[in-house]
Amino acid sequence: MYAQAAEAAQKVGYVATGQAMQQLAQRYNVAEKLRKEFKDRIDELRGIESRMKTKVDKMKRDGELMSASDRTKLQREMAALESDYKLKAKALQEDQRRRGAEEEQKLVQKIRTAIQEVSKREGYDLVVDANAVLYANPKDDLSSKVISAVK
Repeated sequence: MYAQAAEAAQKVGYVATGQAMQQLAQRYNVAEKLRKEFKDRIDELRGIESRMKTKVDKMKRDGELMSASDRTKLQREMAALESDYKLKAKALQEDQRRRGAEEEQKLVQKIRTAIQEVSKREGYDLVVDANAVLYANPKDDLSSKVISAVK
């Protein structure tokens, strides 16, 4: 009877995947990588903002002194800049979100692979996320081993 209970016992471990994601994102400089990737587009938006501010200032300063046609021309230029800005800002935001998700997926896959490697090497039958565990023996925490195993 006791032999059957011993055979049924499984070795269960846990990993703080959120902590692992955070540490690995820092190790791989994901935020910096994405910042560099989108730097030119961000700079372009800042340039549009600057041109828009210049035109708004000109309108405030000289608007009443301008001819109707000059004022209309300036308003059209401002509207075109605003439209261009909104379009490019939306596209940038969508691309940043998409690329951020892609980089996150790469890290998730690396963590999954490392969890499988560590679990097999250490003889664990089941590994769960630390957030799903109410209590566990700290000796079954595989987080640091998984983080070290990520290549």
